[in-house]
Amino acid sequence: MPSAKNFLGLLEKLQSADITVHQNRCAVVRNRNATCMKCAEVCTSGCISYNDNELIISPEKCIGCGTCATVCPTCALEAHRPNDAELLHRCIQAMRAADGEVVIACEQIENAAEGLLDLEKVVSVTCLGRVEESLLVTLAVAGAKHVSLVEGKCASCEHATGLHMAEQVRDTANTLLETWNSDMRVDLVKKFPHQVRLEGKSSFDAGKRRFFAEVGSEAKAAAGTTADYAVKETLGIEEKPESRFQKVMEDGTLPHFIPDRRELLLNSLSSLGEPKDVMIETRLWGHVIIDPEKCSSCQMCATFCPTGAISKFTDKDGTFGVEHFPGDCVKCRCCTDICPQQALTLSDEVFAVDLLSGAVERYEMKPPAHPVDDPHQIWRTMKDLLGCDQVYER
Repeated sequence: MPSAKNFLGLLEKLQSADITVHQNRCAVVRNRNATCMKCAEVCTSGCISYNDNELIISPEKCIGCGTCATVCPTCALEAHRPNDAELLHRCIQAMRAADGEVVIACEQIENAAEGLLDLEKVVSVTCLGRVEESLLVTLAVAGAKHVSLVEGKCASCEHATGLHMAEQVRDTANTLLETWNSDMRVDLVKKFPHQVRLEGKSSFDAGKRRFFAEVGSEAKAAAGTTADYAVKETLGIEEKPESRFQKVMEDGTLPHFIPDRRELLLNSLSSLGEPKDVMIETRLWGHVIIDPEKCSSCQMCATFCPTGAISKFTDKDGTFGVEHFPGDCVKCRCCTDICPQQALTLSDEVFAVDLLSGAVERYEMKPPAHPVDDPHQIWRTMKDLLGCDQVYER
């Protein structure tokens, strides 16, 4: 496992016009014991890889697909060209042109169908791994009837991991939509739906293709920025300035950050109404369970939690421990990786109603054997660790 220092340097290599790197959000940068390597597992081009216990960054291989940003639980990687707001804006335009059908296509198959499609009704992405749940659920709120993710020859494509990511996103989105009683569904398909096909080639306009394909132009970038502000203002999402440095807060924890995508997703689910009172299993949330018999009361889980889903509490009577809010959990597994006693487990199942209700679970902890304000804490701790009385202070 690379050290946090080396990992910090490696992540910097990913910074480009396609990807913004927020290093302090990365689980491995925050906690050198973190095992998260999700970006390397799904990278479609080999730009991010993990081999022989070593992370390898090859920025020249990046194709700007954004799949790494989709899988990153803390949004340490942010995709651009298009950014999230611009992609949502395009999908809504296409939805309106296609009477409620949203068609998002891998650019490979869209290029193969050149001249046969009404491009005002199709949104092209480098890879379907770019699509994520907040986009899909927000489209349901906007009135979409159905979303078709049109795949190319993904099974034989060198970027096939993007399809695997799209399959996970489809399954999660459909679970959420069904749980929140929405009729919209998301399907992976191999052919374009009839709503977006041209009846004759004569109506094909090459200018439309250029309009959708030239994502990198300054005009498109400006449009994306405008859309970004509009979406955040509408959904009440505030910009949070990010420091280059991690400063421990007054309660002894590292700074918390709720990804914009997660806020957008929760706001959109809230707009859909009340969910069914069921447990759901998705790639997005986890439910923390702490074994009080194993717990050493170190509260390291709260110290390193990136979102504040686990937080410390101390009551007036001296009772202390941690609280867990499943709605803020991003399933990064920092808590399970940092727990020295392996007292903490993360269940894949959560109650749907807890995600929006603000439900909090309290875990009271027993006083630590050697409090941190004890001047002899290190000495006493080492005696216990070594099981030997012949440990001396100097």
